[in-house]
Amino acid sequence: MTPRVHAAFALAASAVVAAALAWGFYLVGSPMDRRQVRFDEQRLQDLQTIAREIRQMVVDSHGDKNELKEALPKTLAEAVERARGQQINSLDPDTGAPYEYTVKNDSTFEVCAQFARSRDWDSDVFWNHPAGRHCYTINVLDPPP
Repeated sequence: MTPRVHAAFALAASAVVAAALAWGFYLVGSPMDRRQVRFDEQRLQDLQTIAREIRQMVVDSHGDKNELKEALPKTLAEAVERARGQQINSLDPDTGAPYEYTVKNDSTFEVCAQFARSRDWDSDVFWNHPAGRHCYTINVLDPPP
């Protein structure tokens, strides 16, 4: 084979490899995109754990009837200390900043996070969110699914 044939083959092989890489990034996203998706999934799991654990610590359930047995934690740090079940992660997995937590009334609190991407699922719609800062208002006597 001549050097010209070798060069043409190398060019064709390089083009096939580049196209395969581009197609792979198109299908699964770039490593940075995947990283953002993983961080958003962790943020959402953290907020769901916060909601679940706070409900468990303050609500006494009797059949269909729910009653407050304790006051809501005043701060997220207090909730972390009082958690009885799963450990509460109160820090953003990417930035290390604490999630926002605000008590609204005796049975309702708000928890917020900064999301990289939006979530718009047909199931579990309560936990959908836009990209950017988003807050969930949780009533422990009528919790989200």
